[in-house]
Amino acid sequence: METLRAAILIAGSIFILYGYLRLITDKKGNVDLNRYRLTGGIGLVISGMLEGTDDLFSRKLSPNGLSALAIYVGILLFYIGFKW
Repeated sequence: METLRAAILIAGSIFILYGYLRLITDKKGNVDLNRYRLTGGIGLVISGMLEGTDDLFSRKLSPNGLSALAIYVGILLFYIGFKW
């Protein structure tokens, strides 16, 4: 039971990390670490999540929509893992 719970929490972490890293990369796939050193790119992540959520509600699967979906799935897996 604890092994399954740990697997769910690890999967949730991977989904959130995947979505976060997709939102802070530029068009070439690079991350400017000097720009995001202090804040971690939280403004970029929040704006990307808002745009992605809007795309998901309008039934378009854009890159921001895919990232937002991955983060939402990760949050759902965290909820399931901690509630269980």
